[in-house]
Amino acid sequence: MPAQTALPQTAQEDEELVLNGTFDETHKPWWSNAGMTPDVSTGELCVDVPDVADPWNAIVGQNDLALRPGGRYTLTLTARADRAFELRPRVQPTDGGAAYLSTGTPVGTTPRTVSFTFTAPEGELPVNNTLQLHLGGQGAATVCLDDVSLVGPPYRYVPDTGPAVKVNQAGYLPRGPKHATVVTAATKPQPWRLEAADGAVLATGRTTPRGTDPTSGENVHTVDFSRYRGTARGARLTTGGVTSHPFDVAADVYQDLRTDAMRFFYTNRSGVAIDGDVAGQEYARPAGHVGVAPNQGDQAVPCQEPKPWMDDWTCDYTLDVTGGWYDAGDHGKYVVNGGIATHQLLSAYERTLHARVVDDGALGDSTLHVPERGNGVPDVLDEARWNLEFMLAMQVPAGEPLAGMAHHKVHDVAWTGLPLLPSADPQPRALHRPSTAATLNLAAVAATGARLWEDLDPAFADELLTAARTAYDAAQAHPDLFAPREDGESGGGPYADDEVSDELYWAAAELYLTTGEKRFRTDVLRSPLHRADVFTDGFYWGSVAALGRLDLATVPSRLPGRPLVRRSVVEAADHLVAQQRAEAFGQTYTPADGLYPWGSNSSMLNNQVVIATAFDLTGDPVYARSVVEGLDYLLGRNVLGTSYVTGYGTVYAQNQHSRWYAHSLDPALPAPPRGTVAGGPNSSLQDPVSGAWLEGCLPQWCYVDDIRAWAVNEITINWNSSLAWVASFVADLGDGAVTRGSDPETRPCHRHHLPGVHGPAHAEHPRAEHVVGVGVPQPLAGPLQGRRSELVGNH
Repeated sequence: MPAQTALPQTAQEDEELVLNGTFDETHKPWWSNAGMTPDVSTGELCVDVPDVADPWNAIVGQNDLALRPGGRYTLTLTARADRAFELRPRVQPTDGGAAYLSTGTPVGTTPRTVSFTFTAPEGELPVNNTLQLHLGGQGAATVCLDDVSLVGPPYRYVPDTGPAVKVNQAGYLPRGPKHATVVTAATKPQPWRLEAADGAVLATGRTTPRGTDPTSGENVHTVDFSRYRGTARGARLTTGGVTSHPFDVAADVYQDLRTDAMRFFYTNRSGVAIDGDVAGQEYARPAGHVGVAPNQGDQAVPCQEPKPWMDDWTCDYTLDVTGGWYDAGDHGKYVVNGGIATHQLLSAYERTLHARVVDDGALGDSTLHVPERGNGVPDVLDEARWNLEFMLAMQVPAGEPLAGMAHHKVHDVAWTGLPLLPSADPQPRALHRPSTAATLNLAAVAATGARLWEDLDPAFADELLTAARTAYDAAQAHPDLFAPREDGESGGGPYADDEVSDELYWAAAELYLTTGEKRFRTDVLRSPLHRADVFTDGFYWGSVAALGRLDLATVPSRLPGRPLVRRSVVEAADHLVAQQRAEAFGQTYTPADGLYPWGSNSSMLNNQVVIATAFDLTGDPVYARSVVEGLDYLLGRNVLGTSYVTGYGTVYAQNQHSRWYAHSLDPALPAPPRGTVAGGPNSSLQDPVSGAWLEGCLPQWCYVDDIRAWAVNEITINWNSSLAWVASFVADLGDGAVTRGSDPETRPCHRHHLPGVHGPAHAEHPRAEHVVGVGVPQPLAGPLQGRRSELVGNH
């Protein structure tokens, strides 16, 4: 069912709905067509109207006007022309449909002020309404507008948040933490009861008042029913006369989430037809960007045309960049976003080589929905390889200027609309200027892949390591080639990043862990980030030092001071756990400024990766319990009562921003696949829909499940990769019965497939340390040698 439905509108004061109707400094956000260039030099908006036959062929307009059903509105404007002319105002849905106002009025050489009133129809109005002034069909003229105003009651989105008892709607593990949050005016503890589907009482207790929650503005209580360790299907929690949505208490609650979260990557593949027998028939589609009309293909993509911010860079070659994953709701492919997403899939697999609580076969061959099942290679590596090979193809060829660098991205030369299958995209494609950030992403991910494919496909492993070394050298030769922020004006996002010390640290770390070479070890140790707190604000595609730190802590090596590295992860996790305890909804993200960023759900998940890694390092159950509880917020224990993971819970997101998972716009297209995570609340509200509906929202309220609300409801490969990593970790916990274990590096490993050695410096590589696989303790280096209790923390 939909994540949220709007409640009936109440009477509201009239407001001005038009932006910049006086044109004092700029014409924005007004738009025009027919090649008309707005001129505001006189304090009006003036356009030279061409001689076109159709009134629709020459328009000045403004979109994103939020009207209230049944509301009465007054449009006022002042206009003049260089001759007798008829102005034709029109108000209607942006995407088409019957007009609410369609009229005409004469204007002449003297400014004339006119006013019109209309009533919006009853029912559900789209947020994207448009005011258009049709000017065509009357011959050439110069027309000027001023003091444009549309006054009336604004639309206020009021979501249906469901029961005041907020639970993890997917369910709870029998031996894991079980918490709920209650929105209530009560100030004293209230009785609660846990009931089975047949009404049998399973547990009772009293709520804990928590006061006003700053992220929601609501007075809340929490419920802890962890002492119930039985199983139940369709259980409900009741307090204050309010009953929650149903949920399960069972060991299998998260067993499907691991594979469902990873399903997203196959259905996002570019350059290949999606097989309905693998992905589900509703997700079958033709291959995108393979040159079949109207598609122009990715087989021979040229570089973008020169732009003012490109420092005269251009190229005269084309690249075959077929394949890879579409990044998000558009058809672009980005090396930096693909880098962190690919790495997190590789990391989820590499964790099975070193971690303590792992189902040996859970990420093996024939475990995921991929066509490569049965080839003897773990399916998660098959999926990661699909994007790794695309990243390799984005590397500048030898002999060219900037050889070895990686192009930042490839996408359409202009934005396309929704809905649109990848195979129906008619836009030409362009390679965008190489960047240092993209190049170091390639170096880091290729180096990681090299050690994982060493035994599975030595030739591919060698190709990856060669590309990683080449990219690392190229990035050091061009350390400040940044992706410009201006390079997002059309066709795709900029993914701008002018601080790349984190990418350099990450790449050096992965190359060291794969080769053991002194050069990369030195670069790791000399990086200012090596001793810095790289976990302060979480990590994401633009801040990746944590990825290097996590691997330095978990992948065996002889890095000097490695115990300090491991301890830094544990200390970061302690900080995050302490913050979580102060959050009444169990979030694992507490931003210093109190505001939620774009992709806040991914921030939650990536912090859970840090906490989960602390569990792998120490065996302390407190970290495992924290990760499990952190999923509560994502799966419905939030003020909106919404599960942000498609297909999980009673009320879940299913209208995320996408051009081809676009069922809400085209019933012939599917909703996003089960296991897809929405970006989640975003205090900045950069898109017109959330900006119009959610203005002034407190963080948890800053979300709407609408396909047009891309700033709060986007889906991306790097958000689903964080979900996949965490879901894999939690699935490994079984029924949640976790007891303190020993340090995984001082006890026998459960696997014998160990990372190998590449490159000439084998003598420096800690091959002996990998003997921990047969029970030999790892020797500790550095000033804390021998003080094991300090290294893993005391909990």
